[in-house]
Amino acid sequence: MKSISKRAGSAAAAVAAVACGAALTAPAGHAEKPARQPDGCVPVSGAVCGSVRVPLVRDRPGLGDTTVAYALIRHRDTSRPAKGTVALNPGGPGDSAIASASQYARMFAGLLQDHDLLLVDPRGVNRSDPVRCGALASLPATRDGFVRAVGECGRTLGTRARGYTSAEIADDIDAIRAELGVGRLDLLGESYGTYLMTVYAQRHPGHVRSMVLSSAYPLDFDMWARPNARAARRTLRLVCERSAGACDGDEVLRDVARLAQRLRTRPITYTLGEEQRRLDDTALASIVYGLAGSAPEGIGGVPAMVRKALHADNAPLIEAARQVAPLSGSALRQDEQQLFNPEQAAAVMCNDYPTAWNRAAPVAARLRQFSSGLAAIPERTYWPFGKRAWTSVSYSWGNACVRWPDRHGPVQPTSGPLPDVPVLVVSGDLDANTPTEQGRQAARRFRRSAVVEVPNVGHVAEHEPSGCAAAIESGFIRRLRVGDTSCLAGIPPAPVEPLLR
Repeated sequence: MKSISKRAGSAAAAVAAVACGAALTAPAGHAEKPARQPDGCVPVSGAVCGSVRVPLVRDRPGLGDTTVAYALIRHRDTSRPAKGTVALNPGGPGDSAIASASQYARMFAGLLQDHDLLLVDPRGVNRSDPVRCGALASLPATRDGFVRAVGECGRTLGTRARGYTSAEIADDIDAIRAELGVGRLDLLGESYGTYLMTVYAQRHPGHVRSMVLSSAYPLDFDMWARPNARAARRTLRLVCERSAGACDGDEVLRDVARLAQRLRTRPITYTLGEEQRRLDDTALASIVYGLAGSAPEGIGGVPAMVRKALHADNAPLIEAARQVAPLSGSALRQDEQQLFNPEQAAAVMCNDYPTAWNRAAPVAARLRQFSSGLAAIPERTYWPFGKRAWTSVSYSWGNACVRWPDRHGPVQPTSGPLPDVPVLVVSGDLDANTPTEQGRQAARRFRRSAVVEVPNVGHVAEHEPSGCAAAIESGFIRRLRVGDTSCLAGIPPAPVEPLLR
């Protein structure tokens, strides 16, 4: 569940046909034989790429087909068969797994000695027939603009939007698993990938050996983002607690509250490139939220940044805004990367995620339901941020899908049996995006689960530079239990600049 500010992409202006205009070439629920490409298809030795043609919507064959691409990075010790196959998803929704091939090969180099890595680009992303709806080609400048663009995207896609669900993506992964002759997968999901891999386990329990869920959240997560607000307060307190006296957490939170109130009534104008932006209370919440998901030095700069802004020095705050690129009323950014697809992300989240309104209701009624639901929540729930600001921080929660036009579309079940397999949940203790509280909720769905909280790390802990979290995850996949975690003690705290007095 990454904010678009974490990994964004500019989309092509033209709307592409999702179904490719081809006649159905495979029976519903089955994939064609993979089309193989030679080694060198990704910049990793021992990789073979391929693709399968699958129905866009398996129970509606008239909507045509789509292509799903994959890369299989083969294990290094070719003298014996692979001990297992690890299927990875980097999250989003809308992120490309294949684009991260080199990163995963380095991160899990030890595991690659005797395990294969399977990277599948979710349908609609990168090599898997990128979906375009036009409305999100240029990301809007406000939260309201974003919400309206998501609704327009749904109207453009029409019934084809129903092909972009976690259930269909999970079934694509299983079709590739079957074609490759793999009996069971070790699933490793990051952020939204934890949601996707839980859906896979729900739908294909007999094909799961183990699961690693990094930065996890449950299928029935809180669309009002209350756990995330609690986590943001905890993050700032932890950073100060470990700062050797450079800051006091409660004092910093009071500073944030004062600055949020000031920006709510007197936003700062600044430029990003050639565009003029507004830095309001939502933008401030977005900055803290975004920095809590970045490297530790990012969140460690918040206390001094906020104090300086309160003393009329806005330069560090504006610089942070330029780095995170929050939009007033939103947390979105646009850059030149093509490997994240916001259109696919919009379709997946609006098809799958819980809502704070009745899906079957008309848009006008939904808007009223959302407003009354938000009004019923005490303002203090979101302190030091305003509740309107905090619920606008992420593209995944709040009112993001309130204008999605499909009133009778697919709904992802949030309950039901899951396989009795070993599950490891890994959470960074500074993460306000998918906090440990939500990771524990996700873990409780599995009988044999363990939670490892990684200190001094934000979102997706295995990307921290020491390699400690990645080693713990690799050991779990090998031995199906949590091994030595002593390396966690060596991850240094976030450096904190002393505050002005």
